[in-house]
Amino acid sequence: MGRFILRFRGTGSIPPEDTERIRALPGTDVIDSTSRMLLVEAPDDEVRALVELMPEWVLSPEQTVSVPDPRPKVAEEAK
Repeated sequence: MGRFILRFRGTGSIPPEDTERIRALPGTDVIDSTSRMLLVEAPDDEVRALVELMPEWVLSPEQTVSVPDPRPKVAEEAK
């Protein structure tokens, strides 16, 4: 199970039938959506196979980046 960003490359907004196909995939949760993207948590192989059948869609695994701590730190003295 992974998290994926699905981006619609066609014209206009996401077709409702495409959204229903994605939501109907067993074990899939749509976490967030915009007019052209969906963030989903889904079984890896199944979501990849579904997107291959939908040529106007692109699948990308979600990537996270840790944010550095902005607070200043006290330098330690050399021993």
